[in-house]
Amino acid sequence: MTVATWRNEHRGVVRVIGSTVSIELAALVALGVTYTFIRAGQGNDAGVAIAHAHHILSIEGPIFGHLERPLNQWLVGLPALAVPACYFYALMHYAVTPTVLLVSRRSGGWSYWRGYWALMIASAIALVIYARYPVAPPRLVPDIDVVDVMRRFASYGWWGSAASAPRGIGDATNQFAAMPSLHFGWSLWCGIQMWGFRSKLWRIPAIVYPTLQVIVVLGTANHFFLDVLGGGACVLVAYAVVGALKPFADRSPAAEDSPSHVA
Repeated sequence: MTVATWRNEHRGVVRVIGSTVSIELAALVALGVTYTFIRAGQGNDAGVAIAHAHHILSIEGPIFGHLERPLNQWLVGLPALAVPACYFYALMHYAVTPTVLLVSRRSGGWSYWRGYWALMIASAIALVIYARYPVAPPRLVPDIDVVDVMRRFASYGWWGSAASAPRGIGDATNQFAAMPSLHFGWSLWCGIQMWGFRSKLWRIPAIVYPTLQVIVVLGTANHFFLDVLGGGACVLVAYAVVGALKPFADRSPAAEDSPSHVA
C-alpha cells in the first residue's frame, strides 16, 4: 500500500491527528512565549516582593524556623550533597518534564490529554500569580538567617547569583517569582503522570522525584514551604478542571473520529 493510498483511506484520522498536533504545538509555543516574557521581567519593586515574602513567613509560623532553616543549614554544611542539589535544581525540571510528556504522548488516550492540559493550565495559573503577586525567595530576604546555596557553590556550575541562571544574564530572569514553586508543581505533575504509566516500576520515580524536589527547593533556599504548597495546588486544580471538562471532550467530533489508545 502506498502512502497516498493509506492517506486516502485514513483521511479522517490524518486530519484529526494533524489538527491535534497543531493545537498542541501552538499552545506550547504560546505558553513558552508568555512564560519567557513574564519571567524575564525583573519586577518593579524588590521591596514589594520582600514584603510579600515576609507575609508568607508570617503565615508559615514555626514551620520556617523548625524545618526550612535547619534544612538549609544542614545542606550548606555538606558540599558533597549541596553541589548535586544545585545541579538537580538547575537541570531536572527541564529534563524530566518534557520526557514524561513525551512518554505520556506515546501512551495516548485520555491519560495523555489530561496530563497535557493539566500542565498547560497549571503553568498558566502560576504565570498569573507571578505577574500579580511577586515574592522574593528566602535566599533574597534579608535577616532570616539562610544561605544562598547555589551562590555559595557557584564555582561548581554555570550559575551565578541569580539561582540557576547562567553568569552574566541573571538580570534577564525574574528572581521574584517564587510563589508558586513550579519546580515542585511540575515535579508533582510528573509524579502523577508516571504513576499512571503501564509499568509499575514508574511508581518509584513517581514518588522519589517530587520528594527530592521538595528537599532541594527548600534546602537551597529558593522557595518557602508555602511556595511548594502553592505549586502543588496549581497542579491539582488544573487536573480537577480538566477532569470536569472530560464529558464535553468525549462528545466532541474530534474525539469520535480520533483513534483510541489505552494509557
